[in-house]
Amino acid sequence: MNNVTIIGQMEGEPQVVFDSKDGQKKLYKFVLKVPRNYKTKTGETIADFINVKVWSNILGEEYEYFDQSYIGVEGRIVSFGNVENNKYGNELVANKIFQLS
Repeated sequence: MNNVTIIGQMEGEPQVVFDSKDGQKKLYKFVLKVPRNYKTKTGETIADFINVKVWSNILGEEYEYFDQSYIGVEGRIVSFGNVENNKYGNELVANKIFQLS
């Protein structure tokens, strides 16, 4: 089963990576900053930056209110890469996004 739930903060504005001909569906891409649960020896908190893709009907227009607030993202991990060059990547394809209070 490929099901992931993460909590973090949206970094920057979502970017449109696909727009249907009729403009009804858009695919957005954004980065989610997810803090790790430990600190370095110097007391610095480390964060992971996760690439997220989401369709416009799931993201909605309220994403403007997500600035600096924590959001929850449910979805699945999608892997891609080039076997010949041993270069791989992962991204989260969201099926649900919700703002946390």
